[in-house]
Amino acid sequence: MESENIKVLWREFRSLKISSYYIPFEKLRKVLTLDLALRCVEDAYRYTALARSELQMPSKEYFFYEDGDMRIMPAVAKIDGEIVTGMKIVSVHFNNPKSNLPTVIGFFVLVDSKTGSLLSVFDATYLTSMRTGASGAVSAKYFLKDKERIKVGIIGCGVQARTQIIFLSHLKKIEELLIYDISEKAMEGFSSFVKRIGLSPRIAKTLYDFSKCDIVITLTPSREPFVMPEHVENVKLINAMGADAPGKQELHPQILRDSTIIVDNLTQSVHAGEINVPLKNGEITQDMIFGEIGEVIAGLKTPPDNRRIVFDSTGIAILDLFVGFGVYKSAREKGLLKSFKIH
Repeated sequence: MESENIKVLWREFRSLKISSYYIPFEKLRKVLTLDLALRCVEDAYRYTALARSELQMPSKEYFFYEDGDMRIMPAVAKIDGEIVTGMKIVSVHFNNPKSNLPTVIGFFVLVDSKTGSLLSVFDATYLTSMRTGASGAVSAKYFLKDKERIKVGIIGCGVQARTQIIFLSHLKKIEELLIYDISEKAMEGFSSFVKRIGLSPRIAKTLYDFSKCDIVITLTPSREPFVMPEHVENVKLINAMGADAPGKQELHPQILRDSTIIVDNLTQSVHAGEINVPLKNGEITQDMIFGEIGEVIAGLKTPPDNRRIVFDSTGIAILDLFVGFGVYKSAREKGLLKSFKIH
């Protein structure tokens, strides 16, 4: 009787004449160029300032595990005249390298905004790394706009350090590269990488060595401030990119008090950025935050010239949406989409 009843139910649900698409990883790598990522990230930041009323972007949702977390990042925006709906699901598992897997793994989904059907799905591990690298370079473009040759300091020599230096070197001449990590193996691996792209890194003996850099990029999962004011005394720009979840913190609060604080998204930064712990502890106040990077890019705000800038980059869903849609459009134009059916 059950089998007959379920067949009756089946008749109410039919296969839909809808094709979905995926982009093979090797094809995605070819279409996701440095220039595409930079253009899409800059456009996405500008959009957050100029089209705030039409942007739908809830804060990240977190699920926590013993060795990491999962983040759900949806957004809806109008891009090139189209209403685009997308969501990234990205996980951070610190034990993954033991299984020969990257610490960060993600995938990206585009949904047809007119029908709600699955439009496309593809890898977001590479996408996440590329859009984060592009966001750091866009920060340098606007906050170090008068310097073509820069001295760069990178603290934290993991995978993201590689995309940061690739994108920075695409926009600026790297005059000097100083690196540091608590892991000798990580520093050796990163040193080998940057030598292959024509740079000669110098390993910092102490964090005091970073005080004469133009830009310092922090890329660690620290939950305790370890970068002190004296370590960045003459630094013009700090891209604080490691604190991307509640409780994370890399910079001593005095650095924030002595700097112009610019965030990627105020709501998200308050809960999960470099400023989240100092705000909670009353070490800084929200009125100390100058604004969002999108407002600077759009020309709505101009930061003072005489103060160091701390860019609190948490990684926002609109970046994934713009870059993801850019990848999808490029793959579609080049005939690289592969169809499949789930409906």
